[in-house]
Amino acid sequence: MASDQPRFSARRPAEWCPLIDDDAGPVHAWLAGLYGDDKAVVREKAALCRHTVEAFAREFGGDAPVLLVRSTGRINLMGMHVDHRGGFVNPIAVGEMVVVAQPRDDDVVAIRNLDRDRFPDFHFAIRDELPDHKIRDWDAWTQAECDTRAAAGLGGHWSNYVKAAALYLQHLHTDDDGRFDPALRGMNLMVNGRVPLAAGLSSSSALVVATAEACIAINGLAIDDMGLVEACGAGEWYVGTRGGLGDHAAIKFGELDHIVHIGSFPLSARPVPFPEGYRVVLANSLKEAKKSEGARDVFNQRVASYQFALLMLQKRFPGRADRMEHLRDVNPTTLGVAESEVYRMVAALPERASRDEVRAALPEHAARLEQIFGSHAEPPDGYAIRQVALYGITECIRSALAADLLEAGDVAAFGELVNISHDGDRVTRLLGGERVAADNRLPDARIQQLVADLESGDPERVERARLWRQPGGYGVSCAELDELVDLARATDGVIGAGLVGAGLGGSMVAVVEEQHAEQLVANMAERYYQPRGLPVEARVVRPLGGSGILRLPE
Repeated sequence: MASDQPRFSARRPAEWCPLIDDDAGPVHAWLAGLYGDDKAVVREKAALCRHTVEAFAREFGGDAPVLLVRSTGRINLMGMHVDHRGGFVNPIAVGEMVVVAQPRDDDVVAIRNLDRDRFPDFHFAIRDELPDHKIRDWDAWTQAECDTRAAAGLGGHWSNYVKAAALYLQHLHTDDDGRFDPALRGMNLMVNGRVPLAAGLSSSSALVVATAEACIAINGLAIDDMGLVEACGAGEWYVGTRGGLGDHAAIKFGELDHIVHIGSFPLSARPVPFPEGYRVVLANSLKEAKKSEGARDVFNQRVASYQFALLMLQKRFPGRADRMEHLRDVNPTTLGVAESEVYRMVAALPERASRDEVRAALPEHAARLEQIFGSHAEPPDGYAIRQVALYGITECIRSALAADLLEAGDVAAFGELVNISHDGDRVTRLLGGERVAADNRLPDARIQQLVADLESGDPERVERARLWRQPGGYGVSCAELDELVDLARATDGVIGAGLVGAGLGGSMVAVVEEQHAEQLVANMAERYYQPRGLPVEARVVRPLGGSGILRLPE
């Protein structure tokens, strides 16, 4: 449904430029609300906006009004890989992507990028990309589309992230008989991204959110901020991954100098002040993990393990099934059981299972299983269901605790959560000064020991066996990230360090006392980047304001 209220400020490019250049004007005031009062920083970001507007005018002309959209990347400090299982995430917004958008009179979306060598020009018509009937199962349809693109060699094209937003919004506005209501207008888009690619900072989701912001505004759609986030989360399934909406929520709801505590099912967002006296150091391993390549199989294999685990627990414990809607619900509070009973439930899961073994365990879900299998290649050594499930169960508990710890001023305990989370993602660890393969398996004997510790009555053993302290084994780090994390933890003042993003490359983050932040950057330069002959890509970052469209005062 369309809204009667204007959702954006539109000006011709030549009219935008003097507004952007005015240090005392509304554009600089908007940017100051996102980046802080440092005038040099604000001028730098204003120059980025002006450069994008000028590039748009060169490509599309300057006769018609355009709007300015800003999106961001994100760093999730706590709550990895669980937003799609109902867990919390605790991110900050970082970086920026500026998009200049112009309405069209047809349904064509024409896309340009300032980095043309990496991102070639593209255009598509919304009508041509959708079926002539209402899509009944977005999951199944996007999976089939992904398979078709992959067969044609088009699986990794950057335009898929623009399509993800535009097509899903049109899908939401399609009647049961297949009629578009309304038929969305197309757009001319100029993209200027400053979020590092394949670095675990959600540069792809930044583009999805920016496109959705522009499409909603241009078409006057009555979709609020929560609805935008939900649309982006579901829409991004179009590219083939099966994630949640935590990244999109972080990008939308980011606040200057705040962490945002974001929940799913239902979506919620609560800003929490970033603790005074601490800083965030971000370090890019410079090992890329591209979702469009083999990494996507690993991501979707882990999500599949979550799904199989929940179905198996619901079947094995039918008296509790109605309280286990999401994996986050497998916890003592929701189920009304002791922590030791949760371990016994996890013990009912297979350590590993092939597809045939999953089929044999869940024959009543045959159709659903085949749909899940279709999102990825079968792991050669089977699905690590038990250790992945324990990671998800305990990470959901940790991620829920995070905001309360920060608000209580217990930054050290928050850092401990970050450390445990990464230990569940590890693929290597230091042993006697040597880097060896990590072993996050969860055999029966290990679970039996945890149960015995919880029931021992010995305070130290009980505390050691608490659920929130168990890392489980999600295992999507890499040797480079593990090395950076260990280097950070060995630096004075670091209270917690772990990977960010989906893993298999990309970046890590450390929370460090302010007086030690620059020393941490120097240590990484000396011990990680320089020995490899790599540019130093470690820096102190500040939580920024989230995405939005520039609206000028009337």
